[in-house]
Amino acid sequence: MGIPGLIALLVMVVLIGIGIGIGLFACLLAGALAALGVVSSSVALGFFTTRPATAVRALLLQCGILAGIPAGAVTAWVGRAVLEKVDESWMIAVYGGIGGAFAGAVLALLLDYILRRTHAWLEQRVKQHKSLPS
Repeated sequence: MGIPGLIALLVMVVLIGIGIGIGLFACLLAGALAALGVVSSSVALGFFTTRPATAVRALLLQCGILAGIPAGAVTAWVGRAVLEKVDESWMIAVYGGIGGAFAGAVLALLLDYILRRTHAWLEQRVKQHKSLPS
């Protein structure tokens, strides 16, 4: 087996460990989204409207807002020197959370727009490809 075999074994063990860690993080994130009702409300919205695109849009919007709130709060907390006129330190986190939620919603809507435009473009390309003579 030798040294190259041991190195290969070490690399495999490290990659398997990283994969397990990423998988556990994804399961934790999915569990949190399910516990908050993000997944179920998106699915229910898709069933009520009978359009999967609406469910995906709702999921993106809710995830963007949920990710933006803590990101905005931390960003505002770090940048509190800019907000010197706010005396209470907890209000910095509130303003940051509101700003982060807004930024997350905008980012989610932009991502949805990009995905819809890409889907339309790909459908057009497929139609053109099928209409070409063989």
